[in-house]
Amino acid sequence: MTVRISKPEFNLREKLTELDYDRVPFQKMPGGSILQVVYAQTRTQQVTTSQSFVDATNMFVDISPRFLNSEMLITVHTVGQVSGNRARFDIHKSTTNSRISGHSSDDGTNYSISAFEGNAINHVVHFTIRDTANTTELIRYKLQFNNTGGSQTFVQGNYSVGTITVMEIKQ
Repeated sequence: MTVRISKPEFNLREKLTELDYDRVPFQKMPGGSILQVVYAQTRTQQVTTSQSFVDATNMFVDISPRFLNSEMLITVHTVGQVSGNRARFDIHKSTTNSRISGHSSDDGTNYSISAFEGNAINHVVHFTIRDTANTTELIRYKLQFNNTGGSQTFVQGNYSVGTITVMEIKQ
């Protein structure tokens, strides 16, 4: 005995046009979807001898997360120069008023996401770090840097391009 099963044809294009919205609502997007991207770039060279973290000029982005539990993927790229000692780089988050490296022994000078040391060298500073939004209010993420020994540290060394990108990823 042979059993035959038949189903009506399925027309994907027709089904898509039946949807009641132009695009998929954020609430219906699957986990891992990129919900929004914000980006900034600058060629503004800046120098500090501060041992405390200072804001890098024009290296910030503002983002209002769609969901409390969204993951924020932050990527920074710049060229740093140091005349001596150690340069450190971190991201400041406005809603917590703290740097997101979150080291338990943070003393305001000696812990960060990225660091390099030397004397009269250029160094590519590139890092990606993840943060949880924990809010749907506006967040400002900004690059901060210092020099642990008070020597000169430059960002956007030789007026290179510095960038900061934040992507909101649905969980």
